[in-house]
Amino acid sequence: MTKIVLKNVAIEKLILLFAVLLFVGLEFSAINMDSHYKYDLIMCIFLTIALFLVRKALHLYWFHYLLFNVFLVFHSLGMYQYYDRYPLGIEYDYWIHGFFGIVSSLIIMRAFVFSSENLGLRTCMLLTIVFVLGISAAHEIYEFAGAMLLGEGEGVLFIGAGDLDEWDTQKDMLNNLIGSIMGLFAYFIRRSV
Repeated sequence: MTKIVLKNVAIEKLILLFAVLLFVGLEFSAINMDSHYKYDLIMCIFLTIALFLVRKALHLYWFHYLLFNVFLVFHSLGMYQYYDRYPLGIEYDYWIHGFFGIVSSLIIMRAFVFSSENLGLRTCMLLTIVFVLGISAAHEIYEFAGAMLLGEGEGVLFIGAGDLDEWDTQKDMLNNLIGSIMGLFAYFIRRSV
């Protein structure tokens, strides 16, 4: 058991190192392009370090940590106008919010299951969805405040390509909800195997 824990810690440290180096490289690219993503990338570095620091309290699984960083990278591809694209006919912004829902539900559900044995699985599932939607709502308020203060541009703090619709907030939260339900489904499939 101790070998598995040590292996997981080594993998998590390797993911952290690779992610920070990747975000620093993307930061230089954003600065060269004079992209507003230079602010998002600083936030990405902060978020990956913060999640690494609280990994024990959350009972974070290394693969979920990897997925979280993949999500941050996919978001950061927005500086290359990915938010203007429609992979498989679906707006890129929808993919990102759905993926966020999947990743965050995996992390939150695992934290609930491992830290609160008094809660039933249904309660953990409901709380996971509530937490994902709460994080989503906080993000949308943050994004709205940034757009009102800073105006048009790209990245979280500015009105970007995926944010021009008057129903953007509702669509983003719906995609987060769909993603969180998919993440819970994946969690239970993996757990039952």
